[in-house]
Amino acid sequence: MSEIEVKNIVDTMTEIISENIYPKRKKSIIFAILICGISILIFILLNYIKKQPTKFLLPRDHELQINYDPLRFEVPGKMKKITKIEENNVEAEINLKAAIELKKAGKFDKAYKVFQHSLSLAPNNPRILTEFGLFLEQRDIIKADHFYHRAISFDPNYERALERRQMTAAVVQSIDEERLRRLDEKRDLLSQVDARGAAMKRATKEAYILHIYHSVGIEGNSMTLAETRSVLETHMAVSGRSVEEHNEILGLDSAMKYVNATLVKSEVLTLNDILEIHKRVLGHVDPIEGGMFRRNQVYVGSHIPPKPSQLNMLMDDFLQWLNSDYTNELHPVKQAAIAHYKLVHIHPFSDGNGRTSRLLMNTILMRYGFPPVVIQKQQRLQYYNYLQMANEGDIRPFIRFIAECTEKTLDLYLWATSELPYQVPLLAEKETIDEHSALILDGNDENSGSGGEAIRL
Repeated sequence: MSEIEVKNIVDTMTEIISENIYPKRKKSIIFAILICGISILIFILLNYIKKQPTKFLLPRDHELQINYDPLRFEVPGKMKKITKIEENNVEAEINLKAAIELKKAGKFDKAYKVFQHSLSLAPNNPRILTEFGLFLEQRDIIKADHFYHRAISFDPNYERALERRQMTAAVVQSIDEERLRRLDEKRDLLSQVDARGAAMKRATKEAYILHIYHSVGIEGNSMTLAETRSVLETHMAVSGRSVEEHNEILGLDSAMKYVNATLVKSEVLTLNDILEIHKRVLGHVDPIEGGMFRRNQVYVGSHIPPKPSQLNMLMDDFLQWLNSDYTNELHPVKQAAIAHYKLVHIHPFSDGNGRTSRLLMNTILMRYGFPPVVIQKQQRLQYYNYLQMANEGDIRPFIRFIAECTEKTLDLYLWATSELPYQVPLLAEKETIDEHSALILDGNDENSGSGGEAIRL
């Protein structure tokens, strides 16, 4: 028997034995076990795949969050929220670079506008303030010096601003001193004019009316110059105007007469003097609050005045400063401007702080031979902006503003008394300039009304 035949016989026997030992019922059980095993293997394989990195898979919806940055794109896992201030700073820096490039290219007008936009986005950024100051240094060194001062106030260790400030401070100081010297010369020239002459009386009366018109106008009074004049001269009501507006004019008239009669020649100003001024300013409008410190917390734009409980202490400190030897050695315009700012910063009254502060300022100026200064109501925004700059730490722009108003008032007096060879802009509304000119030049009005005698030089 060959080997092949033997092998066939063995295979046949094996198949017969298998069929006898493992019936069909057991085969189905084995098949089910195999299926379960395969399922378990597939489940394990799927879990393993899920745990692998998904960088080659499409992102899910919640992962599609893009954080925009002008310099690059990012798709972080957990993004940090960017505030509006941070966005403004980034945009401001981009605008600053553009402004510097425009400056290098010689496009100064465009560069100036871009610098302004950059500063408006980040007004407290020392780098932007310094670069803008460098741009302005050859054109407006006073403004450049102010920007350096602001940059240092926000970052005292910013070296570039410190270096530039050292170079500009002396120049700016000399410019300020020259202006004050010029004011002294004009004051001395005006002092040579006969105070009893018709021209001086007319100029004094007109300045008096203008001061009341503009001072109440700054606070929102809507009366025209002609209507203000009518109320002062006739004490009769103007049709269509509120009682409060009439009383504001009459109250300021009473306060100015009090200042002229009692305080101009006084060497020391007391708390009672300031309270008496305010009592008259507000007496016709709110007699209860007139001459009384406020009892509630007030808010003035972005400025938060001191609490009522601090007013007595702060006013004592203010009056001690006002009557000190140091203060008396300051130039009168500088002394008056700082006193104005300090009082309006304390804000001791519920209403009438601005009018009282301006009267105190003019009281100081008149004590040194200056005429009462008129701040035009058209300059209201500029006036408030300079006060805000003082709140931020630089009072010099406000002092310069008061010096400018003082010079305009001196020019008005000198022109009205024929001491100036040229005509100066008159401190009145455009539509009343002709009427205003006629009043100064018309000698028939010198004795009319009750206001002409109130403010003296």
